[in-house]
Amino acid sequence: MTLLSSSVSDIAQFLTVLIVFIAVLAITMLCTKWMGNYQKAQASSGNAEVIETIRIAPGKWVEIIRVGSVYKVIAVCKDTVTYLGDVDEKEITVKSPGENRPFSEILTKAFSDKKE
Repeated sequence: MTLLSSSVSDIAQFLTVLIVFIAVLAITMLCTKWMGNYQKAQASSGNAEVIETIRIAPGKWVEIIRVGSVYKVIAVCKDTVTYLGDVDEKEITVKSPGENRPFSEILTKAFSDKKE
């Protein structure tokens, strides 16, 4: 009888830990999603916006930013930001967030480039 009650206790403990683990994962997912949406709203609510960023070296990036209706190019380093010049609006193609490719397409392309 003690063997049976011991296994029931072990199963109950396992299920409790599993439920708590799933609850923590769900809360983490919801908080992460909320923070992402909050940051996105904060970043897009002003007159300045980062259009595109490209890394040129470790700790160094070139960014195209929109300030008002003018597009500017800046170099961002660890300790400095350097103005590089203006870019004509006609020369820039801006992707809207809805134009992102699905992850499965990106993954398929990544593995198709590698030849075994």
